[in-house]
Amino acid sequence: MPATDDEPQIGERARLAELIQIMGRHGLNGLASRLGLLPGRSEQPVDVGTPERVVALLRDLGPVAVKLGQVLATREDLLGPEWVRALSTLQDRVTPLPFEALEPTILAALGSPIADVFASFDREPIAAASIAQVHAATLSDGTEVVVKVRRPGIAERVDADLRLLRRIARLAARHSPEIRRLRPDELLRFFAESLSQEMDLSAEAAACESIGAFLQPLGVRTPAFYWDQVGRRINVQQRLDGMPVRAILDGAGDCGADIAGRYADAVLRMIIFNGRFHADPHPGNVFVLADASLAFIDFGAVGVLSPARRNEVVTLVLAIAGEDTRSVTDVLLQWSGETDVDRQALTRELDALIGQFRGAVLQQIELADVFGRVFALLRTYRLALPPDLALLLRTLLIAEGFVRRLDPGFDIAARAAPIARELLRERIGPAGLKRGGRRLATSLGRLAAASPELVAFAERVARSGALPIELQGGAVSPNPTSPWRADPNILSAGLLVAGAILQRDHDVVGAMMMASAVLPAAWAWFASRQRR
Repeated sequence: MPATDDEPQIGERARLAELIQIMGRHGLNGLASRLGLLPGRSEQPVDVGTPERVVALLRDLGPVAVKLGQVLATREDLLGPEWVRALSTLQDRVTPLPFEALEPTILAALGSPIADVFASFDREPIAAASIAQVHAATLSDGTEVVVKVRRPGIAERVDADLRLLRRIARLAARHSPEIRRLRPDELLRFFAESLSQEMDLSAEAAACESIGAFLQPLGVRTPAFYWDQVGRRINVQQRLDGMPVRAILDGAGDCGADIAGRYADAVLRMIIFNGRFHADPHPGNVFVLADASLAFIDFGAVGVLSPARRNEVVTLVLAIAGEDTRSVTDVLLQWSGETDVDRQALTRELDALIGQFRGAVLQQIELADVFGRVFALLRTYRLALPPDLALLLRTLLIAEGFVRRLDPGFDIAARAAPIARELLRERIGPAGLKRGGRRLATSLGRLAAASPELVAFAERVARSGALPIELQGGAVSPNPTSPWRADPNILSAGLLVAGAILQRDHDVVGAMMMASAVLPAAWAWFASRQRR
């Protein structure tokens, strides 16, 4: 009888048997039953102390399991704090391979003897992780470089473990509604794509060069790559002369605020203007060079905001800024794919949550606190974020933790203000309005059927040449007939993200959101001018 799609192949059977054996060794037979791997009631409770046992299990299972645990540690929308704390202890550090084990991979990747390419090659690694390890070397012309080499056999191991994980995920989803809520197929698909990029060392080099070209005008450097020695299994990159920020955090002193400001600028602009960003900008991946400039290294993890996702984020940000909690509810339910939810109760709780931050000063708001409350609400209603958005939020949390360690009094609002003004100049300047007008004009016909009120409003603005705004002294308030009701201070904060995400959208939703964004942009702009 031929094997079905859910029936493991022979090689996977051995790995599955090994998994069940290791779970038993860690006292996790109850979890194995819940996953459908052992006979038993799938609804039985998981043993007390499971988070710590699961972490030990993941360490025993190897690199793919460890990396999956690291991903799950970022998903507070799915898992409770006790799970996140336990999974956060997983480190992607392994015992280095001896040089003799790596040498065949290096020779095959270079296509020539090591001595033909390098004047020297340090046999002891600088760093070792589950996918690759890094060695110092010197090129024939004396240039100091680092050589990143993929561990031999890792591609086959990753492929086999991913296939097994997918089968277990489908089985577990059938046995447990709680696991089905986690949308394991989507999570594993995103995880597999991220792993695939990390396994391809040439993809890391390309991402570093692309994002580095964006960062260069900001005074932030990235390593150059030597493309004659770059491939899927190896890359050779410039060795930057500097010190990781991790090594100077405790003694940052007066330079802490300067480093924090330049770092925050780089991260915000990568996300907002570039759309592709370093997704793991922790202190070990950020250097202060000999000339005091900043540098980012290790672009194995890269985040991307697609045009469709940017539209959705804009919708959410503007809804929060306008205190339109019904629209916030709509976006969250769209992202989660859930329909069996008490919408009214969720909307009431969102309204209460947004109200807690009404009128707060930006530098007094910690992202970790905001996200923690949102994640708790998502868990309560069994909602989940798409994995790419979870990666974005993780990046922002890493960035916030970084700058607050460098400078506990870091003023986020002051650092964000010039970026916001730059966005506003682009949005309401002649060139920006001309570009937006062309996009809006091409879409108004299709929008008319779906949103006649929006078209009528845009038509009134176009005919009059004026926006419905009233200026009273140093304050700015919307016209009573305007559809906007939000506090301009809240809107200006939301605009920092929302305005830029609109930058490259060309579809109908982009045109609609551009029209909707004009008023809050104008409010914040005129408010800043009046305060001067």
